[in-house]
Amino acid sequence: MLRLAKSKAGERPTVDLSQIDLREDISYEEQPVQILDRKVQQLRNKSIPKVLVKWQFHGDSELTWEREDYMRRFSYLFESGIF
Repeated sequence: MLRLAKSKAGERPTVDLSQIDLREDISYEEQPVQILDRKVQQLRNKSIPKVLVKWQFHGDSELTWEREDYMRRFSYLFESGIF
């Protein structure tokens, strides 16, 4: 989903669509760029490893915590050996 930040009065938000690989239905697949941190969410009966992910086409204010097992499908994020 393409999200635009709120703009000031009189300004029109713009997005450079040449950088986004749009599909015929005007959707695109978001790709993770970097893993910034990791934590373990402790539930009553189990622990869930999570990683803080920076996404393509999103600013630093839109970082998300994702399950590490889900993010392992993007193996290139883990190759650096930092996490």
